[in-house]
Amino acid sequence: MQQNIEFERCIDFLVWMIDKYGEEVLRELEEEKQNKEEREAAVS
Repeated sequence: MQQNIEFERCIDFLVWMIDKYGEEVLRELEEEKQNKEEREAAVS
């Protein structure tokens, strides 16, 4: 029972983090991907 409570708290925290930071993280990842592609294109 205690493990279930702790697991639920963890899930709640992860959902909160995704809601709060998810769009920002995805935007940063997309920028990094574009920068990498641009660097690779410049080398070729």
